Amino acid sequence: MGVMEFAVCYDHSGFDLARSIFFDITAFFVLMTPLAVARLVAISRADTVSPLQPA
Repeated sequence: MGVMEFAVCYDHSGFDLARSIFFDITAFFVLMTPLAVARLVAISRADTVSPLQPA
């Protein structure tokens, strides 16, 4: 019963929800940024190598 009472009494305010969503999105971008940068570097290196190859 203690768990149920805690769940009922916990404040589910809109501010807490917005803050949680903001932190989730921020964490996603923080984790994905290095992968995106590495992908862009790989693409740019591939573009610079391709004109050197014989047709």
